[in-house]
Amino acid sequence: MRWPRLLGLLALAPLVAIAAPAREASLDVDIAAYRRAAAGRLGALTGRAYETGAKSTAADRPLPGTVVTLLPRSETFLRTLDEIKRGARASITAYRDAAAAVRRAREAYERVLWAEGALDLVRSTDVAADGAFAVRDLPSGQWVLIGVRSLFVDKPARRPTPRESQTYATPPRVIGHGTVHVWLLEVQVTGGRTEAVELTDRNAWLTGIVEEREPDANR
Repeated sequence: MRWPRLLGLLALAPLVAIAAPAREASLDVDIAAYRRAAAGRLGALTGRAYETGAKSTAADRPLPGTVVTLLPRSETFLRTLDEIKRGARASITAYRDAAAAVRRAREAYERVLWAEGALDLVRSTDVAADGAFAVRDLPSGQWVLIGVRSLFVDKPARRPTPRESQTYATPPRVIGHGTVHVWLLEVQVTGGRTEAVELTDRNAWLTGIVEEREPDANR
């Protein structure tokens, strides 16, 4: 796999209106190295996802439902995510699209790994009710951790009147939105060892929104 191929797939996603520049580079992910490491001693990653208490004496609140994904470290993938985060400051439209753009970039990278027969190197798990999570049997090497937690808020926008719907071309109506917290960490896994990480409300890498829409029923 050559890197322009990966960029071609990443370009399928409109990354916050940023056109990813063409980059000439050698192979960015050494899949064979992960395969060799998989034949040796394996490592593990454990962690907690929680919200710190409002007061020093208050207990932490677990964040169940957070999805944790580990992928082989890719410098260009990380650079793409950084472009998304920086671009999110450019406009309200870019900010609204940032969380979805992160998801699209991750899915595009996963498709590349799938095409290379390395989809088994994508490891995902859900955070449990107590906030704990674990990913075991990991080959030694550098990994990228992406944690995502979405909280849906049911907040319908005003429904247009029949006259407004007949007079104007109304877009799909917003019925609510999700607040999305994204964590991004680079993790070094070593065979025979367990690494520990924490995902908290204070070290989230990006906070964005995803709007839920439905067609205007009056149209």
